[in-house]
Amino acid sequence: MKQKIINIIGILFLAAGIGSLFYPEIISYLKQKQSDQIIKELTHAGNRNKLDDSLYQKAVYYNRKIFQEKQTGLKDVFSYRSAPIILRNEKNTFGYVKIPKIKQKLPLYLGATMKNMKKGAAIMGQTSLPLGQKDSNCVIAAHRGYQGIPYFRDIEQLKTGDRVIIKNPWETLTYKVTKIKVIDPYDMDKILIQKGKDMATLLTCHPYRGHGRYRYIVYCMRDHGQKIRKQKEEIQIHSSSRKEIEEEKWIRYAGIGLLIMTGGVWISRRKKRNLR
Repeated sequence: MKQKIINIIGILFLAAGIGSLFYPEIISYLKQKQSDQIIKELTHAGNRNKLDDSLYQKAVYYNRKIFQEKQTGLKDVFSYRSAPIILRNEKNTFGYVKIPKIKQKLPLYLGATMKNMKKGAAIMGQTSLPLGQKDSNCVIAAHRGYQGIPYFRDIEQLKTGDRVIIKNPWETLTYKVTKIKVIDPYDMDKILIQKGKDMATLLTCHPYRGHGRYRYIVYCMRDHGQKIRKQKEEIQIHSSSRKEIEEEKWIRYAGIGLLIMTGGVWISRRKKRNLR
């Protein structure tokens, strides 16, 4: 009886160890399923008609207003946490963003609050809504990974010419990466609207384990079939996080393998002792 209890405790410890190492993968899978369900509902809802849609008119007015005011309201953390407009019957999302290169598809929430950033990507307050119009720059922020969920963790894989797709309530817009920068958190002028351009900008923390020391910025222009000139990388002075991210993955997998091997050896020895 005592031997059985020891065996059960050993198996439970082994399972707990493997479970803890697999935890990020499990959470990531569950969160992705939740996001996929939200996106599925948005897709099935279909495109709305711009002409008689009060939400569209409100969004257009907002974009024009912040452009004419030169985004003077974008000055501190409270400004980009505020929602650009208030949603009433849209289930709190303004569509979704899809980044094929890093295999991410995330719901778009309004206002970069902690609550919204836990659920997906967020359009920063005092930046443009993605309507596919000139004189706009929609800045989309997401965590560099959160509780095992990737979000924008692998953003460094993006290169000039890669696609970023945004689905708003009325249409699907395609953008292409044009430039990548690393900036200080308070360099607000680096994410402002550029006159005459239809832009989307991805923003996340850098480096991966740097506690938000810098911001990794991916500038994108609306894709009209034009060729995108490759820009010389400007992030060489900052350390890349790719190696660190890969090491984290391999350490976790090595830990799982080691636990399984240890458990196998332990079980084998227990069986041999029982046969004596």
